Amino acid sequence: MTGMIRSATRRSLAGALLLLAGCASPADAPVVSRPKTLPVRNFTSFSESLRCMDNLFARFGIRDYTITSAGLPDATGEISTGTKDMLISAISTMSVHSHAFRFVDFDQLQVDVNSLQSLVGFTDDFLVPNYYIRGAITQLDEGVIADSSGASIAGSAFSLGYSADQVTSVVSMDMNVGDLLTRQILPGVSARTSISVTRTGKSGDAGGRIDTYGLFFNIALNRAEGMHAAVRNLVELSAIEILGKLTQVPYWRCLQIEQTNPAVEAQAREWFASMSEREQVAFVQQALASQGLYEAPITGVRDEATKGAVARYQADNGLLADGRINFDLYASLIHQDLALGRQPDPRFGQSSAEVAQRVRPNPLTLTLATPKGASPVYRVSQSLDLTAIASQDSYVYCYYQDAGGTVTRIFPNQFQPDAHVIAGRALGIPGEARFEIVFERPGAREQVACLASPAEVGLRLPPQLKTPDLAPMPVGSLDEVVAAYRQLDGMTLAEARLPISVQ
Repeated sequence: MTGMIRSATRRSLAGALLLLAGCASPADAPVVSRPKTLPVRNFTSFSESLRCMDNLFARFGIRDYTITSAGLPDATGEISTGTKDMLISAISTMSVHSHAFRFVDFDQLQVDVNSLQSLVGFTDDFLVPNYYIRGAITQLDEGVIADSSGASIAGSAFSLGYSADQVTSVVSMDMNVGDLLTRQILPGVSARTSISVTRTGKSGDAGGRIDTYGLFFNIALNRAEGMHAAVRNLVELSAIEILGKLTQVPYWRCLQIEQTNPAVEAQAREWFASMSEREQVAFVQQALASQGLYEAPITGVRDEATKGAVARYQADNGLLADGRINFDLYASLIHQDLALGRQPDPRFGQSSAEVAQRVRPNPLTLTLATPKGASPVYRVSQSLDLTAIASQDSYVYCYYQDAGGTVTRIFPNQFQPDAHVIAGRALGIPGEARFEIVFERPGAREQVACLASPAEVGLRLPPQLKTPDLAPMPVGSLDEVVAAYRQLDGMTLAEARLPISVQ
C-alpha cells in the first residue's frame, strides 16, 4: 500500500495569562488543517491486528510458509534499532495458532544464494527458506514541521514566561518479498509506509500518525520510546501488508479497513485478474464445496454442475444469478471466508484438514511423453526429450537409469532447481537446461521414472538418496528410489515411467 505523507495537525498553544488588566494575549502557533479522510482509529500498537492476522490465516488455510530476512537496515544512518527482531516477533505473533509462517534464522546476504541450490533436498536439518523479506528505513525527515508558541508578561515587581515547542519528523519504510533461490522480487508484494512523530516540549508524550489506504492510525509514544517505537509500528504494519499480499487473504480487515475502500477493491481485482481461467474456476469450486453447494470434483472446468452451484450462491447473496464467475463473485467469497487464500506460489499453504475433509479433489496423476511416443526408440547419439505434466500443483522428481543400471536424478537439477510444477503446465526435461542425455549403447534398455506429490517429499528422503543431480546414486535400480518415496507418501504419490529402447 502506498502511504502518502500527510501533515499531522498542529496544536496551537493559546494562553491568556491575564494577570494584569490590559495585558496582551500570546499569539497562537499556525494550524495545519486536519485531513478530511475518515475514519480515524486509535491504536497503541498493532498487537491486536497481528492476532487478527493469525486468525485470518487459520480461517483461510494458510500454513507452513518458510521465510527469512537479513533485517531492515537504516538507509538514513540516523536510527539504530533491531528491526530484524521486531520483524521476527511480528511474524511469530501472526503464526501462533495458524502456523502460517516459519521463520528460518538464516542471513541470505552472508552466503551466495546460488550456492543454496546445491543444498535443496541434500541436507537433513537445514530448512531452505523459500522466501525472504528485504527492505529498509528509507527516509527520515526531521523537523519537517516545527511550531513554537509562548507568552510573557512583566510588571514592576515580577515577570512570567511560558513557551512550548513542537517538532514533527517523518520516517518511512519500504518492504518487499523475494524468491530466495531466484532472487526475484515478487511483483505487487510490497509495502511502503510512513509515520509522522510529533515531539512536544511541554510534556512527555509524543504522537504518531500512519497514513495507509487513506486512513490514519494514532499511536501513543512516550518520550523514552521516541522514534524506535515508531519504527516497530512501521515494521508490524508492513509485515501485515506484505504477508497478506503474499498469501492473498483480506488482510485489510485486521486494519479495520472496509472492503469497499477503493484501494482494497483495486487490490482484490488485481488478485482475481492474476488468476488463469482454470484457477478462477477451481477457486470457486473449492469455496462452494466447503459450504456443500458444490459436490463434484475440483476440476477447474466450468461445467453445468459448477454453473448451477454458482447461480445458487449468487441468488442467495444478492448477486446476479447468471452462473458466471466474475470479480463480484470472488469478492463475495473472500468477504465471507468461503474460500482458501490463493497461494501466489503454490509450493505452500496446503488445505486445512477441515476443508480437505469436505472437498474431494481428483487423484494426482503424472504423465510422461516424448516426440517419439510413449515407448520411444532412439538411435545412438540421439538425446532424450521428455515432457512431464501433473494434473495438480505438485512437487516432481525424475530419475534416469542407464543401460548399466546407474541411477541419477535429472530433475530438479542445478539448472532447474525448483521441484514445484504447476497443474497442467508442461515441464521439459532437460528443457532449456544446459545438459543432455545422449544414448550411446545400441540395443540398450533404459528407463525414466518420475514421481509427484502434493508435499515436498524429496526433502525428507534418507541421506544416501540425497545425492547431487546428474550424479550416480547408491541404489541398484529405480525401484529402490520409488520405494523410498512410497514410504514417505503412500497415499497421494503419483508415479510415471517411460521405457526407452536404443537401436
